[in-house]
Amino acid sequence: MFQHVVLKQLQNIADGKFGLERENLRVTASGRLAMTPHPKSLGDKCCNPEITTDFSESQIEIVSPAVSSVEALLPEISRINAKVKKGLEDEYLWMQSVPPCHLPPEDKIPLAQFGVPGDVIYEKTEYRMYLAAKYGSYKQLYSGIHFNFSFDEDQLNELLSLEQRNDFYIRLMAQALKYRYFLTFTLAASPKTINGTTYRSARLGKEGYHNTQPILLDYSDTASYLCSLKKVIDSGVIEGSRELYELVRAKGTNMDEFNSLKAEINRIELRLPDLNPFYPDGINPADLYVMHLYIKWCSGLINDSYTDEEQLIASQLSFEASELDLTVAVEHKIKAIFDALFVYLENAGLPSIYHQSLLEAYDRFLYPKKRYAEKLLHAYSESSFEQFNLEHSIK
Repeated sequence: MFQHVVLKQLQNIADGKFGLERENLRVTASGRLAMTPHPKSLGDKCCNPEITTDFSESQIEIVSPAVSSVEALLPEISRINAKVKKGLEDEYLWMQSVPPCHLPPEDKIPLAQFGVPGDVIYEKTEYRMYLAAKYGSYKQLYSGIHFNFSFDEDQLNELLSLEQRNDFYIRLMAQALKYRYFLTFTLAASPKTINGTTYRSARLGKEGYHNTQPILLDYSDTASYLCSLKKVIDSGVIEGSRELYELVRAKGTNMDEFNSLKAEINRIELRLPDLNPFYPDGINPADLYVMHLYIKWCSGLINDSYTDEEQLIASQLSFEASELDLTVAVEHKIKAIFDALFVYLENAGLPSIYHQSLLEAYDRFLYPKKRYAEKLLHAYSESSFEQFNLEHSIK
């Protein structure tokens, strides 16, 4: 447990490093999935730190360098985005998390190719074969955004030992997962009706991409977390930590050794944002501030529990928040998080842009017609899913 005075100091750390990863499918001028290899004009995906592929050979992943402010983040994505667009020939980046229509048969979806059989790096392709067989290739094509934040190391080190710093990130991950329904709702921009249910985020809904069964872990501290994760892997539920599809991850080095004395956790990753076609870089800049604010707020809750029962409840709430029609109970819970964030902001000492960004998100909560999913469905009704998203991909 962390002392109250330390919690306050941790919450006051605003400095740190920010990073963004964005996935997009490549499509043709007619909106079909591009079946071509990763363009040579974008460099070698095996060693390019900014442009690579995700699950599919047709799925580009853009990775920003770590920067010291939210303001500096989107210009980096814009810069890499422009580089990618320039390197594509008669193809475009699909700016919607839901894949385009008229996909090829599932077994024809091109897997990302890394080397050839016999190469050490070919293991990455074999892993994608494993994922395709277990989850299906269609679900793997859902694309999104990952937001990374690391608290300023110098300030953390003044307050915490390495062991405590690791525990801080593990417990921060737990609380960010516990209330993730707030971000599921706030960032949802992939509406689709599947099996009779209309989702505001098909990607994050029950029909979206997640592990085949709930994975309950021990978030008490780093040692307990790594031990519980190792047990899940040894049971065969997942083949390794990379297959743990949690929407919030604590990341660092040496975690796959499952030894808390060797692990060095250095950042938190939010994997919830859908691609948002209303914005040229795929995300509303205001939502970046909301996510950073959310992380900072969660950092003050790290002494709270995250039991097995609470994990199951959190998953259910996130699924419910992914649906277009919210229950009154879920609406009340989302409203409570907005209220808590506004209260936190009163004494957080953050620039006014944080308050403005939260107000913008709250406005969407109050007025459904302003929400991303509702606006997209309206746009689809006036044209079509394919036409609207292709137009916004070609821009």
